[in-house]
Formats: sequence, C-alpha cells, structure tokens
Amino acid sequence: MAIPITLRKKIADFDPIREGITVQQFCKNIGVSKQTYYNIKARIAERGRAGIVPDSTAPLNPRRVYDDKIRQQVLQARGTLKARGQDCGPWSIFYFFLDELGYDQPPSRALIAQWLHEAGVADINARKRPRKYYRHFARGEVNELWQIDAFAYRLFDVPHTQVTIYQVVDDASRFDVGSQAFGTPENGTDARITLSGAIDAYGLFQEVLSDNGDAFATYHRGRLSQTERWLASLGVQSSAGFAPTTQGKDERSHQTMTRFLDARTPTTLAQVQQLIVDYRNFYNTRRRHQGLLRGKMHITPAQAWEIISHAQPPTQPIDPDVLWTKIAKQYHRIHPDNQADALAADTVVATDNALPEVAASDRAPSNDTQAIQQDTPHADSSTVMPSSTGVNALWPIPDKLWINKSGVVRVMGHGLYVGLRFKNRAIYSSVADDYVEFFTDHDGEKLFSFPLPIQLNQRPPGGQININHVVGMWHRQPPELKPNLSGPRPSRRKKPS
Repeated sequence: MAIPITLRKKIADFDPIREGITVQQFCKNIGVSKQTYYNIKARIAERGRAGIVPDSTAPLNPRRVYDDKIRQQVLQARGTLKARGQDCGPWSIFYFFLDELGYDQPPSRALIAQWLHEAGVADINARKRPRKYYRHFARGEVNELWQIDAFAYRLFDVPHTQVTIYQVVDDASRFDVGSQAFGTPENGTDARITLSGAIDAYGLFQEVLSDNGDAFATYHRGRLSQTERWLASLGVQSSAGFAPTTQGKDERSHQTMTRFLDARTPTTLAQVQQLIVDYRNFYNTRRRHQGLLRGKMHITPAQAWEIISHAQPPTQPIDPDVLWTKIAKQYHRIHPDNQADALAADTVVATDNALPEVAASDRAPSNDTQAIQQDTPHADSSTVMPSSTGVNALWPIPDKLWINKSGVVRVMGHGLYVGLRFKNRAIYSSVADDYVEFFTDHDGEKLFSFPLPIQLNQRPPGGQININHVVGMWHRQPPELKPNLSGPRPSRRKKPS
C-alpha cells in the first residue's frame, strides 16, 4: 500500500528526543510499521528532503503498443516463410523480423503467437506429453557423434518417382554434414557414399547413430552390415537405438527438408540434388535452430560448429574381435535359451566374418571400391545363429508374421491381441518342440512367448483373444485384460424363428 505524502512528511520531521516518545509509539500512532519508518528515514538521509516524494511506479520497460500495420506484417511474414518452404511458427517469424526486416525490437514470440491464434492461421497441434518427462541428450563436442537416416521422397513428375534422401547431422551442433539423394531404394552403398563425402568435407568422427536398417546397423540381428565393417576399418563405432525418438534430431530435420523441397516442386533427381545443396546452405547458415540457445538468442548450426570444441578423430581401426563380442552379447541377451549353442559357434562365426587387416589411418582405405560396395543379402551374411525360412515343420507357424492395425496377430488359427502399441509391425518366430518365441523386427527384442500347443485359460476359442488368456504366456508389456471383452465373439447368424 502506498504511503500518503502527509505521513511521509510526519516521518521526516519526527525526532524522538524532541517529541518525547519512542519510535514504536510514533509508528503506532500514525499507523505504519517500523520497517516503513526506517525505510523512509534512510531515503531522506540519502536524498535529503527530496526523499519524501516516492519514486514513480511506472515500469522501467513499458509495454510496447503495436499498431495494426505490425500485425499485418506478422501475417505477411508467415505467408512469405510458408511460400519459401521454411518454418513459419512464432520463433521463425520473430527471427525473420530481426534478421531480414532489420527490426531492433520486434514483437515478442508470445505476442506473435497470440496474433496468429487470433487470426486463425496458427497450426493446432495435438496435446503432447509435458516436456519435463522428455529425456534430452546431446554430445558435448562436434564430430563426437553423427546421426544418419534415410527417407523416401516423391518427385512432382507424372509417375511421382520415388528417390531416397540420406541425411547426416552432427549431434552436438545439429550441423548437416552431408545430405545426398539417390534414385535407388535405401541400401548400404549409397549410405557409405554419403558418409564418405561427409568425412572428406568435415573430417572423421568418433561414432555414428542409425536405425536398424540393413543399410546401417544390423548387429541387433547377429550380423555385421558392410557399412559397419567399413566404419570399423576407419575406427568409427556404430550404434543403433531402440525407439525412433533416439534419432529425434535427424527425424526432425526430415520435416524441414521435405517442406523446403515441396515448395520448389522438383521433377528430376538432378533438381533434388541441387536443391539439397541450397537447403544445406540455408539450414546451416541462415536458419536459427531452436535447440541451440546461447544466452537469450538461438544460433545457427554453422555458428554452433565454430563455437563448440571438436572431438579428436579416431586413429586406429576397431579390432574385429571387439565387434563380434558386441554382437555375441547382444544376441545372447535376446536369445538366452540358445546361449550355449551360440557360444560354441562364436569361434567359427568370428573367423568367417572377421574384418580384413587395415592400416592404422584416420582416413578410408585406398581401395574405395572395396569399402563402398552393395550390401550382401541376408542369406549370404553369416550370423551368430542362422535363421530359418518358411514354415516350421512341427508346428504351422510362419517365420514372419504381421501384427495388424488392431494389435492382433494370427497364430495357429487364433487371433491373439498383443497390444495396440505394437500394431502395424512385423515379428519373427523361433519355434522349438514345445515352445515358441516372437521377436520384433525393428529392434530384435523378444516380445512374447508361450508353450505349444496353445491352451486357453477360462476362455473359449474364437474371435479376438487377449494374449493374457494363453496358458504359460510371457509378454514384454502385456496388454490390459478387460473382463467384459473376454468372451467369444457373438455369432452374426440369425437364430431360426
């Protein structure tokens, strides 16, 4: 509460010796606290009689009032960015005003977001999980970790030709070190060409993160791809995550590139390749990355590349025995029942698949045609445990099955519900005499298993069967069992009257 000027004058003129009362009694008489009394006395001692007058209550940085002209410029900026194929959210518009229009004090991000919402042009996204539950990770040095991923892109020609674009992003700086496009589907040859070009331009890196595709990392499935062998000869570690969000930086950059290309409607592979050069220049040097915050401003990947320290490149190739130890551990973790047989085969497998001797160098071998070649088919690649094909002779269970969009997989005439979180996904079976196990295709992890023959617990056959009703079943993340949905599917046949 503001103190009236009359009380301030009384406090300024009060002398406890002259008045003959204490400060506490004086404060009680005029209705102020002792702290207020001493604060005003201190102001008067510092400023003289001018301290009686209180300071202005106006804010030091008053709220700026923007007219409709600025509001229209915000909407025009959004249209301009969208036509260019660039991000057109509040942050992008804010930096458009700052970098391209030359505003010293553009409208704030929150105000821009409010104007977009009021104009009805804001993109309404689904509610997401609170960010406090996210687990962010980023390496501390440039060239410590690269992320590589490929995606299919369709041209704007009449047959909508599909090309494959490989993106390689540095984890620490988000710098695009070498995106390239090819006319063939995803394969190891093009992946190695892309990585080789990035290495020639920016030096050797320590580790690469990819998905479990055949062109990249296949150690989850008990074998080494040609890409992993080639990287090992350079001393580069290969790793693959389990969840797609592990490669969130690279996956997010797919959206930015796709939007950039769609705005320019390429019709040939050559046009895509030239546009990727333009995109990398824009993405690295002109697009401020919201994941790169320095102070209160975001910076570009090129600025982060210069600011962040660089990791030392590897100088020695990776020992083949180290790679095969990694594969054996991964396979034994997924297939604990076959560990004894796998251990007996380890020596033969390591000998058959050992990497050739390479010189200690931080560059690729001189024979590039040997290093960059098409991946061998699965049947030609030795594995820790050879996989079978077709249908098991004892039990009619295919080696490869499909979980449909309802989370149901057909096994021996039973429609087993295994959970919606695993829908639209391929799984592989491993059948023994009296037991069957199923493994997911994307990460090689064991998903569920049960004894053979299939026996149902308090559930008649027919219709969709929750896997919890299978006797002796094991599931990595069993679905919820709802009693009201546990009965057989009702018959659609009309009863005779």
